[in-house]
Amino acid sequence: MASISPFFSFSFFFFAYLLSFSTGQSPPPPPPPPSQSLINAAETLSNSGYISMSLTLELIYDTVLSRAAKNSLTGSSLTIFSPPDSSFADFGQPSLSHILLHFSPVSLSLSSLKSLPFASKIPSLSPSNSIYVTSFPSDLQVEINNVKIIGSSIYDDGFVVVFRIEDFFVQNFTRPNATPNPNFDPSSTQCIRFDTFSRFYEVSLLLKSKGYLIISSFLELQLIGFMKNPGLKLTVFAPIDDAIVGFSGDFPEYQQLFLRHLVPCVLYWTDLNDMLNGTEFKNYVNGLSLKITKVNDVSFVNGVEITYPDLYYNDWLVVHGLQRLIPLPDEIDDEMEEDPGKPEDMNDVSIAPDRSEF
Repeated sequence: MASISPFFSFSFFFFAYLLSFSTGQSPPPPPPPPSQSLINAAETLSNSGYISMSLTLELIYDTVLSRAAKNSLTGSSLTIFSPPDSSFADFGQPSLSHILLHFSPVSLSLSSLKSLPFASKIPSLSPSNSIYVTSFPSDLQVEINNVKIIGSSIYDDGFVVVFRIEDFFVQNFTRPNATPNPNFDPSSTQCIRFDTFSRFYEVSLLLKSKGYLIISSFLELQLIGFMKNPGLKLTVFAPIDDAIVGFSGDFPEYQQLFLRHLVPCVLYWTDLNDMLNGTEFKNYVNGLSLKITKVNDVSFVNGVEITYPDLYYNDWLVVHGLQRLIPLPDEIDDEMEEDPGKPEDMNDVSIAPDRSEF
């Protein structure tokens, strides 16, 4: 394993304390109650002239709360895409399944939507449908299922976000084809090994709000004793808290647990989609490389689906959300022995919501 600064090791004594937040002891301040967020969102829709969607949200309030709790990464995240009243007048009252297509169990800012590459899949609360980005990051206006988003969000409390759209999303929309660029050169990312960390305050706040408290704490603790490194380039594949909390008593594993989810270069979601299938990057755990693979246009890192691309990004740091840990090589071997007929990369290829009927 790579040698680690004494400050790095020292910081993990503090991390043992921070892990208690995720095991029920002195939890951090909770997010706004989902019920109040939805009430506020409905009022904002009504005040903005989207009366039909406001009334519809009030009618399906319990269903939305229940489904968001089941499918959201944080239990309270939600993005609402609202058609105008004229669409309701032309279309009539849509089915519940169709309405739920306009609710996503992730909190998506406009900048996040703009950064998503063409054909990116966005989960919805509909039991049998997802929605897809049909615009490019370079486009001035974001489109989903070929329907334009109007302006910026009209409501955003950090957990529930509301956007206006030009019309209803079409059900059973066919996912557009997205072809990776065979000319993509991984060396163009200019991976630079780093010695110190710094400047994680902003991303830490966002990760905490999205349900990534533990990986956020790992980043924060690197501030202890380190000086600013102007050449720092970093990509973090961040597992949600539920995936890490089982290691709360396994102090010797903290170091490699953190390091195996890092790549010393900036890899935006567009970069990952442009890579050839099987592109590998070295990181800081001996015997472990991070391999980018794709199944049906869905990207994986070492067989783990990237479920929340570009969760945070700037010119030197990118964070992609995962729903489980990146396994170590011996863990992959154990999985293959348990199920030898399962290909390494054939994991669940979506973050689709619960499929049970209403």
